[in-house]
Amino acid sequence: MESSSSSSSSSSCSRWWYALFYFAMSITLAIIITTSFHSTPNSATPTQSSIKHQLSLTATHVLKSHGFNVIAPLLHISPDLFLSSQQLTIFSIHDRAFSDSLVPSSALNPLLLYHIVPTKYTFQELLNMPQNSCLETLLRGKKTVVTRSSRRQRLVEINNVLISHPDLFVQGPVSIQGVLRPFASLSQDWDNLESPVCVSSLRQHHQRKLVPKNRIEWPRIIHLLRSKGYASFAMGLNSVIEGIIQDFKYLDSVTILAPPDLPFLASASPLLQRIVKFHMLPRRFSFTELTSLPEMASLRTLLDHKDLQITTSSCFSQIVAINGVEIASPDISASNKFVIHGISEVFPMEDEELSSVLG
Repeated sequence: MESSSSSSSSSSCSRWWYALFYFAMSITLAIIITTSFHSTPNSATPTQSSIKHQLSLTATHVLKSHGFNVIAPLLHISPDLFLSSQQLTIFSIHDRAFSDSLVPSSALNPLLLYHIVPTKYTFQELLNMPQNSCLETLLRGKKTVVTRSSRRQRLVEINNVLISHPDLFVQGPVSIQGVLRPFASLSQDWDNLESPVCVSSLRQHHQRKLVPKNRIEWPRIIHLLRSKGYASFAMGLNSVIEGIIQDFKYLDSVTILAPPDLPFLASASPLLQRIVKFHMLPRRFSFTELTSLPEMASLRTLLDHKDLQITTSSCFSQIVAINGVEIASPDISASNKFVIHGISEVFPMEDEELSSVLG
């Protein structure tokens, strides 16, 4: 009986938490709509109101049926989205992203604004954008960026987050694209969110014939790896660093996931480079940021088409495993451009080239 009562209490608590969360999110979006859209004061005709209401109901139903229950009520209470003069793309965050994380009420406003783009884009239009194309958001001065786009695989990543549910809803002035997690950490300091390097900025570099400057302090990183007990990985990185610098001229931040031993130092340089790249992320992730990511979250590496995945994550127990390998020594060393985490062993790779070496 006690177990049943406890289970019922837990379920009831969960339902109350979601109810309060929906209410807070709803109020936030209502404020966003009021302050961000400057529509004319003319009232809508009865026909417009009817269409607006129907679009709102349809969008809400579609979102709920695909597991976007947190965002769905917001659209239902805010039908003005659908016949506003403002065209929008809403990147709707899946419920899983909120299951283990409480979002402070002060973070709701910037979180939602950062996931709304004041232009309507279909998935195909996003797919046609070149990599490093930036998207202006409703969060003042902040942009998201297309970090990956593949027409062959029909996939798009924004801020390294996959669009998992393309074209969930595309009607009227609104396009809704589903994503599995937020474009930034739920605990993000929004005032200090770094702006991405956009494709237009890259073109300006080429037009001015400037030699691109790689901003990463590679000699310092290699020295720190040696001094912290990761000498073999430091040797491996040092032997392939010229190729990495050549391939990633505009890399401005990096996460190093260093194993204690690197058993491939005698391998041919192209193979060693693949292994080293597989242990590096083209973005700075502190351990706190990694713990905030949901399980199954994808982490892009410097190795093309070889992503890592969060396999264990808990902000309460402070344990993170990536591809089944635990981060044993988090935040060994860090600057505003890089962070080094020690992992318990080399990441396993399903690769024919590696398989031949490993036997």
